[in-house]
Amino acid sequence: MGVESVPITPGQVSFLLGIAPVFVAWIYSEFLDYKRTSSHSKVHSDTNLVELENQTIKEDDRAVLLEGGLTKSASAKFQTSSIKANLIRFLTMDDTFLLENRATLRAMSEFGAILIYFYICDRTNLLADSTKVYNRDLFLFLYALLIIVSAMTSLKKHNDKSAFSGKSILYLNRHQTEEFSF
Repeated sequence: MGVESVPITPGQVSFLLGIAPVFVAWIYSEFLDYKRTSSHSKVHSDTNLVELENQTIKEDDRAVLLEGGLTKSASAKFQTSSIKANLIRFLTMDDTFLLENRATLRAMSEFGAILIYFYICDRTNLLADSTKVYNRDLFLFLYALLIIVSAMTSLKKHNDKSAFSGKSILYLNRHQTEEFSF
């Protein structure tokens, strides 16, 4: 019995052509970030003072974003950049664009890797089939344990303070719950 070879579909080709540049861009952005952070060894440099000031401004923007929504500078940044300009910056591997979107590239790469893993598990014979084992008592025990733990954590009063501004963090505050409404 031989293994039948199945031709590659256009969907598979387009997926690989789509995920490969994202993965390469993410690896390159991680390299750029490593190179940028390792160059901070000169503590008393004037350029480092400017970069440190920019980082504190970005951290303040991030604190406002975590606690209440988009800042003015972030919302202006989203409105001025067009999709075409961002696509060109991505395809030309613009260093600043890759550094700004490093987290997004990482998330896209992780999602693509998960999809590739699912494809390998579901559509190939690389991994052998296994038999399913079901234990009703173990399932009920773990289900009850999950309900107890989630009830304990949801009933606990949280007094966490923001690391950025020192204000208390409100879980499911008005800003977050308004996003749920339709």
